[in-house]
Amino acid sequence: MRKSKLGLIALCTIVIAGLGAGWQRAKTSDAKSPDETWYFGPSNARWVITEYADLECPYCKVYTPQLKRWVSEQENVKLAWHHFPLDTHGVAALSEARLVQCAGSLGGASAFWQAIDQVLLHTRANGQGLAEELELPDVSTKSLYSCAKTNKDIDAVVVRQMAVARGRGIVATPTLEITDSLTGHSIRLEGPVDGAALLSVIDALAAQSALYKANQGQ
Repeated sequence: MRKSKLGLIALCTIVIAGLGAGWQRAKTSDAKSPDETWYFGPSNARWVITEYADLECPYCKVYTPQLKRWVSEQENVKLAWHHFPLDTHGVAALSEARLVQCAGSLGGASAFWQAIDQVLLHTRANGQGLAEELELPDVSTKSLYSCAKTNKDIDAVVVRQMAVARGRGIVATPTLEITDSLTGHSIRLEGPVDGAALLSVIDALAAQSALYKANQGQ
């Protein structure tokens, strides 16, 4: 995926999908569902950036750490990862997706994002896989790899996320959806997107929300 032309924000796809409400799921116990979304950033943030990504994608390898740094500097933005391992990256991409999903299931959000970071750091990319095993501070390596190889629920999560991405018309990685969790309205962008463009999208969604409220008040 080549870099997007950031000046063409008006051409972004507007997705009215009602996504926001379902993502703000309250935890009722310490048990971690394989389907759980682990966010990076403030849990109550209004703006949700979903990155449809492939852990073997060379563009994701470079871009995701940059995106995480930008999100960490924002007060009202959080990041969600959506698995979309591409067919061209074969078994390696699928195996890595299961690994990081297992990390979240075993160790929560911190372990999930640590696993993302380590995979992106150590993958040889383009389907070549990891140069070394993952080692996470709060999850045993044995448990992690056993989960990735044998846990059918984890495998089902990855398969479902792939199907959802295809169903939404995602074709390349990275693809971003910026969602207003108050309205569920989203704007989609393909390719690496810088902070200025992301702020422009957030402003556009905020203006859309304000206009809707004003019209409702008439």
